[in-house]
Amino acid sequence: MPIKEFESRCDRHAARIVSKDKGNPQYHRGNNVAGAYVTHYKVDGVIIKTGNRCDYLLMNEDVRNAYLIELKGSDLVKAAEQLEATEQILGSELSGYRVHYRIVANKCKTQEIRSSAYRKYQIRWKGRLVQRTRFIEEPI
Repeated sequence: MPIKEFESRCDRHAARIVSKDKGNPQYHRGNNVAGAYVTHYKVDGVIIKTGNRCDYLLMNEDVRNAYLIELKGSDLVKAAEQLEATEQILGSELSGYRVHYRIVANKCKTQEIRSSAYRKYQIRWKGRLVQRTRFIEEPI
């Protein structure tokens, strides 16, 4: 169900949904190959104005998948914390959805990817966390 009081940033059956911040090279592109009913929201500064929060929320309303998207310079642990905080704040809106976590970083150091602090999120979110450098493009 679309988030009440907020307008989706994309058309109802948009073929491609891009999450990108002005001035930053990293982006997430969701390809709506089935022509599903989708909604897309800017979270940071629009839905959630203070505290930890991710950048975007992309929802496939037909199959009930929600993608929390964080576009980050390099701090993966901070990005995971922002995703987790957003999920907690939007808990009632995300109820009934399978939540997926996406981190698109500008650069990542190997030691950060393998850090115990970041590993705990990888283990907890078992395959629902995808982290890439520069961009993620995926069917939604």
